[in-house]
Amino acid sequence: MTTKILAWTFGVLLAVMLVPAGAARADSTDSEFASYLEEHGIHLGTPSQTVNMARTMCQDLEDGYTQKDEVEQLTESNKLSESQAEIFIGAATADYCPGKHAPTRPGG
Repeated sequence: MTTKILAWTFGVLLAVMLVPAGAARADSTDSEFASYLEEHGIHLGTPSQTVNMARTMCQDLEDGYTQKDEVEQLTESNKLSESQAEIFIGAATADYCPGKHAPTRPGG
């Protein structure tokens, strides 16, 4: 019984130590993403709203929408130029979409 309690306590402590590291990584990615867009003149609301848009876009891609669909949506609803929409999509897929959608953030 004591061994189980010690194992459980160790597991909880390990989880508590790892969660802040994961949160720090997310915060770093989020702020770098928002800064990258800002450098390219792309303003889509607060950094939190922009990150949420990126995550939503990734889900759209997983659901079968194309990057062209996303460009059209961003240019119509957010008044971005096609070039800005493509930068947003490239950066979002590089930072938030796992695997197959885009391996790297676009340059420029």
